[in-house]
Amino acid sequence: MKKINNLLLALLSVFALAWTACDDEVEYTPAGLLDGNGVYFPTSTQTSYEVEGTSGTLTFDVMRTLTTEAQEATLNITYGEGAESVFSIPASVNFAAGDTLATLTVQYDNLVQGTTYTAELSFADGTPYAYSTINLSVLYPEEIEYEWEVVSENAILTDNLFSIYALGNIEMTGITVEKAVGYDIYRFQSPYNNDYMVNNGIADAIFPEDFEFPYIILDGESYEGVQKGSYFIAPTALGFEDVYGQATQFNASWNTMGSAYPTLTSDMATYPLGSYDANKQVFNLGTLYHNVGGSGGGAFVIEGMTLALDPALLTPDYDRDYTWKDVTDATGFFTSELMGQSWMQAVQVSEEDPTFYRMVNPYSDAEKAHLYFYINEEGNVSLPKGQDVGLTTFGTTIYVEGTAGASSWDATNEKLTLGLTLYLADADGKKTADVTSVTETFLWGQTEMDQLLKGKKIDDYVGTWQVPFTDGTALLGYAPVTLTKKDETTLIASGLSATGVTDDVELQYNASNGLLTFTVQDVAPMGEYEAIAAPMDYNTISVATDASEKLVGGLKKDGSFLFINDEENVSAWNCICFLAVQDGELLGMLSNYAELAWTPLETETKASTMRSSISLRQTGIKIGNSPRRSFSTDLQIKPQPVKGLKARKAVAQPDHNLMFTR
Repeated sequence: MKKINNLLLALLSVFALAWTACDDEVEYTPAGLLDGNGVYFPTSTQTSYEVEGTSGTLTFDVMRTLTTEAQEATLNITYGEGAESVFSIPASVNFAAGDTLATLTVQYDNLVQGTTYTAELSFADGTPYAYSTINLSVLYPEEIEYEWEVVSENAILTDNLFSIYALGNIEMTGITVEKAVGYDIYRFQSPYNNDYMVNNGIADAIFPEDFEFPYIILDGESYEGVQKGSYFIAPTALGFEDVYGQATQFNASWNTMGSAYPTLTSDMATYPLGSYDANKQVFNLGTLYHNVGGSGGGAFVIEGMTLALDPALLTPDYDRDYTWKDVTDATGFFTSELMGQSWMQAVQVSEEDPTFYRMVNPYSDAEKAHLYFYINEEGNVSLPKGQDVGLTTFGTTIYVEGTAGASSWDATNEKLTLGLTLYLADADGKKTADVTSVTETFLWGQTEMDQLLKGKKIDDYVGTWQVPFTDGTALLGYAPVTLTKKDETTLIASGLSATGVTDDVELQYNASNGLLTFTVQDVAPMGEYEAIAAPMDYNTISVATDASEKLVGGLKKDGSFLFINDEENVSAWNCICFLAVQDGELLGMLSNYAELAWTPLETETKASTMRSSISLRQTGIKIGNSPRRSFSTDLQIKPQPVKGLKARKAVAQPDHNLMFTR
């Protein structure tokens, strides 16, 4: 069983493990009735010691009550078993005239590990009002034989030991980490072997075949009670010496690295010890030093080294690492260029970081398929990389990151714009192919109805509008639709079938809010068929036949016209279609789908006007029950490969800007 070589106590003063205490009551005697100078030990005197090593010295303060003359105070010593042979204790302490303070030096030699040595020290010229007698106890503790248990066989060390040569953030995998049973102490064997030296271009194979690589020990016990949760790495000889201006060479005794505090500095605030993140099971090794030999060398500061016990926890998991709460009045209208849909979307904020938000399952109803983004105090928007929002293309996972310069926050209109880049990545998370880039908009705390201007007059709608038509898979073109005023409560829309036949439908005007309403209605016969016009969903081929399902239309700020689903609708509709009926039964469709976002014909560049002939298309039309939100997670977009990044070259000499001053 390997033993810990605890170097910390060799670098620091001995620690106090016990203190004398006295609860005895003493009878007060006036000072004028006492004889002598009243020699005593201060009440803060440490009497019990654990020391590192077989020999050393202990120094005690000694005080007296009277100070007029010089004094030689006699010390009576009673040794415990075996103590007389190891302690060297003066028989007296000398005070100069006028002094109240003197020192007593006790020397010890040839201590046996595990044996406690004691001695009673008592001044003959004492005082009953202080400690004129102490019981000294000294122990050189036995080195503990720890029982080690493996806590990880696949840990990842993020290595920066040679970052002074711009050789940093090297991931070293497959590290075995052990923990001392019953102790907050961890260890892993040095990975700085011949393969490391050769593969990183540091040196040739310098270690002998029989070299036993040492352990790097994370000691969380030495500072318990002083700074709980800190981990100290004692000065460690890793078996090599990096020499400034020369090749790295084998040196089994060279002090290679360790914690900067307290080995080289007492400034723990600037040069912290290691710490442990229990949620991610990651050690931050704190501020270390790399001891470089030769002229121009020295102890160089090393930072950013980590040891991850569970690689799976390294993947960002914002659900695990943050606490999320709903944002009051933030749920708003989300329009997705990617999905070709709009919906009301919920937003949550992190309790730990008030600038960090997430949209709950915007694209997929899979677990943890959220979209995360930041809005800082200046209104700048950014998105973390590598987000899995539950999308695939041809079965391969798609990842999301922000498109540079494409995201913004409009505080005046409370409008969030998210520029998203979708891409594929390899097992290491590196981008391998671009899928697509889209712009998504979110009206913070606003409903779909908030897009429509209230209070418009019925005459504001009169005119010709350019209406896009689709067959459900692609845009077919545009057709003009004319709105004319029938009376003070009704508009007539002509041209919504794009067939050239009479297809007038009525739009009801609501004077109280200035909006229009369209619902299923009979229209003039189209060709040989009786016909109706109705809201439809071309994704599900569902049609509304209940007059309670309404499309509400109105003007937007940009002058365009938009139909939206009434908030009381059971289903959701994305177009208007004309259908053939017979004896109350639906026979099929008589037109393509008129979409719901229109633009004024006179202010738009007119696309090729489409016109379709009247022909009955029999499809599996469903009556009602069109979901208000649908998920289609496999996009089936052909990705475009991207070129890999070039490796960064190291420089030849260490960066002296990092040099640590001893």
